[in-house]
Amino acid sequence: MKHFKSAVLPLSLFFLLGAVPTPAKVTFRVHLPTPLAHYKTYDPDKAALELMGKALQKLDPKQRETAMKLLASGKPESLPPVKPEEAVKMLRQLGLDEYEPELLEVFLHRSGVLDVIPPEYRKSLTPIIHDALLGFLDGLSDERLAERFIALARVPRSTPRGEKILLLISRLPALQKVGQIVARVQGIPPDISQALQSLESGIHTMSRDELVRYIVQEAGEETIEKYQIRFGDKILAEASVGAVIKGSFVPPGSGRRQEMVCKLIKPYVVTGLPEEMEIIDALIDLVDKHADFYQLGDVPLKEMFQDIKAKLADELRVTQEQANFRRAYEYYRGDSRVKVPEIYPFSTKNVTFMEFLRGEKITDAFPGDARRRARLARRLADVMSFDSLFSRRATAIFHGDPHAGNVMHLTGDPENPYRIGLLDWGLLGEFTRERRLHMVQLNLALKDHNRRKLHRHVGALIAGGLPQDAGRRQRLFSLADQALKESGNSYEIYADLVATLAKNGFVLDPDFSLYIKAQVTLSGIYRELDPSLKLDRYLESRVGRRVLREFPKRLLLLPAWNYRGYRSLLSNGDVFAYVF
Repeated sequence: MKHFKSAVLPLSLFFLLGAVPTPAKVTFRVHLPTPLAHYKTYDPDKAALELMGKALQKLDPKQRETAMKLLASGKPESLPPVKPEEAVKMLRQLGLDEYEPELLEVFLHRSGVLDVIPPEYRKSLTPIIHDALLGFLDGLSDERLAERFIALARVPRSTPRGEKILLLISRLPALQKVGQIVARVQGIPPDISQALQSLESGIHTMSRDELVRYIVQEAGEETIEKYQIRFGDKILAEASVGAVIKGSFVPPGSGRRQEMVCKLIKPYVVTGLPEEMEIIDALIDLVDKHADFYQLGDVPLKEMFQDIKAKLADELRVTQEQANFRRAYEYYRGDSRVKVPEIYPFSTKNVTFMEFLRGEKITDAFPGDARRRARLARRLADVMSFDSLFSRRATAIFHGDPHAGNVMHLTGDPENPYRIGLLDWGLLGEFTRERRLHMVQLNLALKDHNRRKLHRHVGALIAGGLPQDAGRRQRLFSLADQALKESGNSYEIYADLVATLAKNGFVLDPDFSLYIKAQVTLSGIYRELDPSLKLDRYLESRVGRRVLREFPKRLLLLPAWNYRGYRSLLSNGDVFAYVF
């Protein structure tokens, strides 16, 4: 549970901020920050009754009678269908839009979304999370906000809170992305965690026919006819930003039909996400302005997240993701353990046609078979954790968003039953050999509780390296020393550390931050596949075997005590110090 804070604050912000900063154009109608006394005295049920009384006074006698009958029935699902634009028009005509701040407050509390915060963090994190969500909803267009109101108003009060949270964030891609990130973070109530995990591959906001019409419009009738493209009867998968439908095509001259999938950015995301990005820029301004109130320290949020926002914006840049796919396809080509889909040449700037991989979400693999799940967990750790750190290449690449919906267990090949498929390459990270050397040395420092080594390499975690200012450098060392007191998975310790550094005004190195975030996400998958797997211990054993293979070369180069040109990135001095 101690890792909830580090995950929810910095990592959720990383994924919320999906565009290059723009001047904030949003003016909040709610009064922020919310006074701290609010959380001690606010009763959403009482507030709802008071608000209802005010609203009823605005209605004429006939409307009031109808409303009272509906309320007395206790069946919100019996509400007549109404379009968001009609609801907005009606509220304006009745003069009820003046109560929007009060309505938003009731709506937020009754949605159950604040229950995502574990009890031990409610006092410290509730103000920032409450105001961020309240401001986010307030900044939405009236029609999009009404759409969410109507969705929640039509479900019974007894609806599980996880389902209510999913309804709240439906068709809000930025919030859905945050939900994906925190879904497997330790400390979240299990029922909410399970609901949020459905965001990895279980989102449903568009019909099959809507999707096909959009694809045909984007690809063009000529391409559809040339490749004899056909589409499946249902959507294969839908995520916060994109959707995938299965299909088939015939390569010109081959006469043989091939399976494929088609991925695209959903139309409502194209129009809605820019609005959400403007809201988030306004929230950053708000938090900057009231940093002392939220007790976040002197954190320059805009500067800190500019680099990471530019990288995350790639998720909306279809052609960039296609380029990432092609790079990853070449990178893993010839590796029998991993498969990346091939991108087909008739893809467009908005639609990606790619190779179909047959399989399942990796956490669903080998149900009830602990031995095979454990073996798959180790295969995944080899590919995603060990190889990304100890690659033979000068620059390793890694998947920047490896949640369980993006990592597949490929089926259908009994000769290779543990093969892994990697989807959705909107986020591709690079890990140079220099950065990996720093990472290995940081791992040794944590393992040996070596303050000197930690101080020598902790600068790699921040942009620009070790500060020149002596006072700021000493502050960095002091914060880094806290990591030596922590226990658990090293990457989760790093997540806590980078969160602490960011809170204290240090601008993080974007590649290191993305790598640590990816490894924390993978840790959740490893635990689910095999709760007994200790990642640090497993990686140590893999490194140990690698060092033994290097032994003949090490004997020849024994005088070069500090030489780290081995694949293990460890010098003879490192090995000697670790062993003895």
